[in-house]
Formats: sequence, C-alpha cells, structure tokens
Amino acid sequence: MKKLIAWLLSITAVVILAGAFVWFANPFGVRDTMLVNMIVKMRVAPSRLENTKNPSDYGMAFTDVDIITADNVRLSAWEIPSATPSNKTVIVNHPLTTTRYGSVAGLDGVSAEFLPMVKHLHDAGFNIVMYDHRGQGDSDGGMGSDAKGTEALVGAGVTEWQDVSASLRHVLNHDTFGDDDIVFLSQCMGANATFLAWKNDPALFANPQIKALVANQPTLSYNMTDRFIRAKTGLDLVDKVLDTQREKFGFGFAKALDNVPSLTVPVLYAQVEKDVYTFNTDTGKNDIQEIMDATPTDHEIVWIGPDQDTPFGTGSRFDGYQYFNHHPEALIAFVSKHTS
Repeated sequence: MKKLIAWLLSITAVVILAGAFVWFANPFGVRDTMLVNMIVKMRVAPSRLENTKNPSDYGMAFTDVDIITADNVRLSAWEIPSATPSNKTVIVNHPLTTTRYGSVAGLDGVSAEFLPMVKHLHDAGFNIVMYDHRGQGDSDGGMGSDAKGTEALVGAGVTEWQDVSASLRHVLNHDTFGDDDIVFLSQCMGANATFLAWKNDPALFANPQIKALVANQPTLSYNMTDRFIRAKTGLDLVDKVLDTQREKFGFGFAKALDNVPSLTVPVLYAQVEKDVYTFNTDTGKNDIQEIMDATPTDHEIVWIGPDQDTPFGTGSRFDGYQYFNHHPEALIAFVSKHTS
C-alpha cells in the first residue's frame, strides 16, 4: 500500500510539473493554443444554464411559447401579459452565459436575475415577451453532439440578430400584442445583437410600432474580450481568439460601432461605469461612451456603481443586471414616456 501511495504521489507530482512547464514555458505555443480553443468554444458553444425560476415565482401569469427564427431555430420564450389590458409590449433578451432567467453563478461572484425587473414592468402595465437566445437556456442550437434541435452557433451578438428579428415578428403577428407599442430591453450580447438586427433588417425595424430601446451594458466586443482574457489569464490572446474563431466558424466579434448608427428610436443606456471589462483606463472613460457618441437618436444613460447618485453594488459588471430590480424608476419612466 505504501508503494502504491508513493507511486500515485510521484505521478501526481510529474503531472503538476508538466502542467507548470507547459504554462510557463509555452513550448511550441501549446499553452496558448489550448487556451484559445477553450475561449473560442466558450464563445460559440457555451455551457447551457437552466431557467431556475419562472414568472409564476413572482406572481405573474405566463405562457410558454416557441419563436421560430428565419433560419429555423426554435427559441423558447415566455409571454407575460399585463394583469390589466395593455397596448404596450417589452421584448426582453439576455447576455452571453445567462438565460432569460439570468445566472445563479453569475460573473466574479455576482449573480444575475431578470424577473424582478420584469415584475416592475409588468406591474406598470406592460406585456412582456422574453426568450432564450439560440444555444442557451431552453432554446435550440448549440454545436455538434451537444446541440439541441437545430444546430446553431452562439455568436455573442453576431448570430443572435436573427433571434431579435424573430422576436419582433412574433409580437407583430400576435393575436393580442400585434398592435402594441413595442420597446426592446436588450442586454450585453443581446444589445449588440439588437444593434445588428436594426442594420441587417431595416425594413422590419422601420415599423412605427417600435418606440424605444433600452440597451443594458452593450460592449465593444473586441475590447471586452481582450480585458476579460487578460484578467483571467494574464495573457494577450485576443487576436489569436479572433483569428481562430473566424477560421473555424466564419465570423468574428460583434462590432457595435458599425451598427449603432442604424438605430431609429430613442435609447436608454445603462452601464456599471467602473466595470473592469469595459472601462478604458487610458481615457478614463467607459467604452459605452463611444457607443453613445455613435448613436444618432436621442439617448441618455443610467450610470451604475457605489459612487453614483443612487449608490449600488461594488462596481462589478453583473451589478448592472441587478440594478433595475431594486431601482426601476428610470427604466419605468423611460419606457412609459415613449409608449402610449
């Protein structure tokens, strides 16, 4: 037994030393290649999360529905009608690595949950449609043997514009919501996807029923990916990730600054100002300032953080997905102002 234990300890030591050698010496670029492939897979086929709660947990009646995209991907959605008759509908989507519910684990120890925010909108007299993006939550999509239903890659905003368009067509063709004023509440990846939908589907998004957009923490995807990789690994790998993703899957990162100029409605932005993944230390400004500068329509912003006029959170990125749960006033005022 002692010999067996000694042998196992020796094997363990060898494995640890070999791993340390690969990490620090990076022979033949092995470490970088492994990390790049892991990051790309996390972007195009992230692990699925469950919807651990549903609207009934917050006293809201709802219906499970499917939304079919133009490229034939089934999106799983909730329709939550206002408790009293309403002619206003908010379409809600979500960030990467969450679901329409949110994420229990969250990022950097901060969870996300969107239903309390939706409850505020519901109680203010809005119908809600909220869905899981392709390849996430209960929607179809994914890659290879891990795909559910139709294979469809996650694009961190690049492919999901089709989901945004499908959600709009779903509401416009709805028996009850079809004549409603419509507001999008789009978050992070979902916001970048919404910008691209406006650019790629201009005839659809010219519909006068669309009154406004709430864009919660959209990103300059290249910048955020770079900062995220450096924070987690200490390495400069963003260009290798971008090149590998393009080579293997045919698309790169979302380009918000190319797409935002296509917007045609007023926008309410929200952003954790000192979020380390979007704050530019060289300029002393958050990247969202560049997005706002490129926005051609009326726009305003809710800055989030412990040092703002309404202090909240610790400055972590996922605080931005909890803020309106606790402080919905600016959100309700904006969507009410721009709907009948």
